[in-house]
Amino acid sequence: MSKISIVAMSALLLAACSNQYSHRGDAFERAGQEIGAAAAGKTNRSQGDVVGQAMVPPLQLEQPVAAKPEPRFNLAVNNAPVGQVLNALVSGTPYSMLFPPELSGTVSLNLKNTTVREALDTLRDVYGYDYRFQGNRIYVQPNTIQTRIFKINYLASRRQGMSDMRVTGSSPTTSNPGMGSGAASGQQLSGSASGTTGGTTSSSAQRIVDSARVQTSSDFDFWKDLTLALTTIVGHQDGRNVIVNPGSGVVLVKATPVELRGVDEYLKATQLVVERQVMLEAKIIEVSLNDSYQTGINWSKFGGIANRFSLGIAAPSATLAGSGVISGSAAGVSGGTAVAAVPGSGGAMATGPTGRGFFGLTFQSNNFAALLSFLEGQGDVQVLSSPRIATTNNQKAVLKVGTDDYFVTGISTNVTTGTGTGGNVVTPNITLQPFFSGISLDVTPQIDDEGNIILHVHPSVSVVEEKSKSVNLGDLGTYTLPLASSTINESDSIVRVQDGSIVAIGGLMSQEQNTNRYGLPGISGVPGLGLLFGQKSVSNRKRELVILMKSTVIRGENSWRDVAGDAQDRLQALDPRQQRHIEWQ
Repeated sequence: MSKISIVAMSALLLAACSNQYSHRGDAFERAGQEIGAAAAGKTNRSQGDVVGQAMVPPLQLEQPVAAKPEPRFNLAVNNAPVGQVLNALVSGTPYSMLFPPELSGTVSLNLKNTTVREALDTLRDVYGYDYRFQGNRIYVQPNTIQTRIFKINYLASRRQGMSDMRVTGSSPTTSNPGMGSGAASGQQLSGSASGTTGGTTSSSAQRIVDSARVQTSSDFDFWKDLTLALTTIVGHQDGRNVIVNPGSGVVLVKATPVELRGVDEYLKATQLVVERQVMLEAKIIEVSLNDSYQTGINWSKFGGIANRFSLGIAAPSATLAGSGVISGSAAGVSGGTAVAAVPGSGGAMATGPTGRGFFGLTFQSNNFAALLSFLEGQGDVQVLSSPRIATTNNQKAVLKVGTDDYFVTGISTNVTTGTGTGGNVVTPNITLQPFFSGISLDVTPQIDDEGNIILHVHPSVSVVEEKSKSVNLGDLGTYTLPLASSTINESDSIVRVQDGSIVAIGGLMSQEQNTNRYGLPGISGVPGLGLLFGQKSVSNRKRELVILMKSTVIRGENSWRDVAGDAQDRLQALDPRQQRHIEWQ
């Protein structure tokens, strides 16, 4: 083969290799450019023409002239008409006083070393005469019913949320509904059966006892609650009224100036609270523990990293502080009782005076890489999911990654009596129910003025498999039923963290047994001979599920720019061209 043929074939081969990533690479490049533009934000838009700016002569900025202080005076009146007092306030000042003819009433004041604004504030607070400035003109309103329109930006919708976690008891109880006794707390009606013997009918209901259950529900109807609050402030007497339009976000209030001022303060505070946002980043990690850590992850070794942390058993009447100090005693612990966790200041948590306690762990760290490196030293780390989501204050965010498979949960038959020689017709009814396999996470944040966050966290990792179970019914025969078997790692807790801190939820351990057989094909599986011509090894492996969650308060455009930059770095890591470049190196 000639050298020219070899060169031509090599060129074709290289072109084929490069075309493998061309289309995907272009898509990654376009997405990276868009995210990069979002991360740049207003920084690039503020840069104009460099040449044009260089040709503009420099401006000579003068020092701003300090505003002259308003003159101060003494004011003492007794039962004077309010119109005369207002005209006297602006006498000798650059302000003009305007008020309607129906403004009436008398005032008594004794103010010393005051200004025009301070005197008007006193009249508003004491006598209800509201005012507003427009340039050098002052408009004073009488203390009568006024109409004012406010604008609120929020969704015209109602949100309801429910989070439920329960541990079912091992033995169901049977009760007779005819006894007239109610269901005990924490029990659920699961089924009923009835039969007829000798002309008498007996019925019973089977109730399954929940040994532990936590239910968290939320009903957020912003506009309904807002209407109720404003109606409580204003009322309906003497023509007062509140009109709320959720579709346009307009609120019309008819009330006195004092009441309108209270409505304005309430709406400003409400808008400020509901607009707070938080970015939630979670990592659900499964750690296959090494032989040296079969009892679980040794979190005490994390103290060598330059981060603040706290860990330990929070017994009854104990405190798990954010500074690393655990106080309290473990006396008086009784089994089977619950413990109440009360969030405190500075990332601390305290338990109630009774209960069994729990294992707690908090970090004053914002570095996921340090935690992952720490976990890799104690076993094989596999990141099952790494969700990121932003949500507003007191709004539940739900993430779900997995599949819904249908399993048989009930079988019944309908017997139809036939006519003639057809006989009876038996029709089976099969009940199917979906079961979720995968990872789910629901989080509800509450953000205060100082950036501290109270989180309701409910992570769940479930695996559902089909298992067949044989049931011997005696003379009726043996039935094989396909049942759903669930393996669930789940927790439900409320924690209080600081902005940028990481919360770790650990201790969810499981054990896996693997059996491997080696031997001659066809002979090792024969009973008896398999032991002579093969071998079997059984290995046990413990796994621990760890949930790491980081909460970051979104404070403005800079926070969104940081999030966009992080997303761009992740996208570049997935670019096949970058991976190919690393492989060639």
